[in-house]
Parts: sequence; structure tokens; C-alpha cells
Amino acid sequence: MTKVLIITNKQDLTSDFIIKELKNRKIEFYRFNTEELNITCSVTLNITDDKFILFDKISKKSYNLKLFTSVYFRRPEIPTFDSSSLNTGEIQFIKNEIAYTLEGIYKVLRNAYWISPIFSIREAENKIFQLEIAKSIGFKIPDSIVTNSFYDSVDFYNKMNGECIIKPIRSGLIEDNNNPKVIFTNALTMRPSSKEQVEFSPNFFQRNIAKRYDIRVIVVGNTTFATLIHSQNNAETKIDWRRGEYPLKHTKTELPDSIKKKCISMLKELKLRFGAIDLILNKKHEYIFLEINPNGQWAWIEKQTGHRISKEIVNLLENENF
Repeated sequence: MTKVLIITNKQDLTSDFIIKELKNRKIEFYRFNTEELNITCSVTLNITDDKFILFDKISKKSYNLKLFTSVYFRRPEIPTFDSSSLNTGEIQFIKNEIAYTLEGIYKVLRNAYWISPIFSIREAENKIFQLEIAKSIGFKIPDSIVTNSFYDSVDFYNKMNGECIIKPIRSGLIEDNNNPKVIFTNALTMRPSSKEQVEFSPNFFQRNIAKRYDIRVIVVGNTTFATLIHSQNNAETKIDWRRGEYPLKHTKTELPDSIKKKCISMLKELKLRFGAIDLILNKKHEYIFLEINPNGQWAWIEKQTGHRISKEIVNLLENENF
């Protein structure tokens, strides 16, 4: 009998789509909002007696972790706590204790069916690794270089005839309680000129490819859901489609079989069961791989296009067939 654990946070709307589908199918589940660990739920991991229990203080229900057959790993968060009487070292100590307890829970659940295995997600998040894998399975990729060598950055810019973009190596999110920021992909408007700035930290440069569309491909097991993002309709979104102030038009599209197979192969190579792949359809009608988010958002795609992504994810959680 299928029993699903959803690991996420209270604000994760994407998990709401999964819960709706689970309820429709009358599949038993529990939503574990990890930031509530010290508020509305508690955990007891009794290694001596082999009892690993989550307790929900609101519903007064206990859940045996070992009885969950499937896990949907989404967006866990560390609980907040009153740190007014603690110094910096003590605060970090408590955060570490919470984080490693969560890691212990994930290990306890290791024999369940995961979408996707947490350690596969973490490995797959590296964009340098992604590009290597994508190239090895036959995807076309942009000319790319990661460097903090001033001379290599200038050489790359010259080889691209100035058609270059610069993007974050990991995430563009700069977390700050007072002034959070997002660094988007940007076109380089001039040749790198500051040796000190380039050599301060590694930089991720790529060829700037003229696009017809951006394409977001949601891959769930052996199934692909492809969406054209009409990014070239707006000057703000030509380089990075996430940048626009207004919603972009999204339309369903069908990928060539060869590209579908590469998308599915990408998941298998990365040991994932889900992935959000970003492609470019260029002016020559070629499909260019940009990156894969191994735990990316997809709810807005389902809402705008009608792609039945949540149904396919629950199919995997229920049938464990990929």
C-alpha cells in the first residue's frame, strides 16, 4: 500500500498540486513542513528500539518513518528559533543540530522510493557537471568557460566576437534579510577590462545564442512535458526569460524524439527521477542545452499549459516504475 511523505515547507505551492492529486486518488500521505519541526511537529528517532516517529501536534497523529513507501523531496527549510540570548557560535551549533537531524531522517528513509534521491539532487545541481554530462550524451551546448583568469576571459570574449553572456555558477539568489537580490544572466556589453575584478572569483561565460524561443522541459521518469516560452517578445526577457515584469506567453510543444531521448538520458545519467531542463531553440531550429534544475518549479507550467505534470509525478510515487 502506497504511503507518501512530502518533505517541503508551508509556502511551497508546487506541493499543493501533488497533494490535490494524492487526495483525488485516496493515497495516504503526510506533508512534513520541516520549518515546523520545533513548533507543530516533533521527531523521535529511537535507534535502540528501531522506532522512528514523526508526531504532528495539530492532528495528534504519529507517523512511522519506516512505513513510508515513497518520498517527494521538494523544498525543506530549517526552523527558526529565538536566538536573542545566543552568540553566533551557539546559533550555528543549533542550526547544525537541526540540519543533521533532518539528514538523519533522510537516511532513515533511504529504502523508500524518492523523487528524486536527495544526494543525486545535490550532485546534479552543479552546472559545470551538467554541461559535461549533456555534452557526453549528445546535446548541443553553448561555448562555455568558467575562469578567474583575466587573459582567458578576454580570449574567450574575442573568440565569441563579443557575443557573450555571464551567469551565476550556482544560484543567482543573494539572501539578505533587509535587501535580497537576484543576479540574472546578462549580456556582456564590453570586453572584460578589470583584471582585479575577473580574478577575484570564478566567472561563468557563455556564447550569447540568438533565440527563437526558450524551452522548459519538465521530465518525470520517461515522460517529457515541453513548453515554449515566448521570451523574444519582450526586450527585458531576450537574454533571461525569468527577468520580465509581465508574464510571458507559454505554449505546449512537442520535442523531436531524439531530444526527448536525450532529456530522459540526462535524468538517468544524473540518477534523477525528475528534472526541469532549460533549452534554447535557436534561429537554425537547433535545440541547445543550457542547464537542468534537478528540483525545479513546475506548477506555473501546469497552470498555464494544462500539462498533467502532477498526475505523472503521483504515478511515479504510486507505481515506483522509473
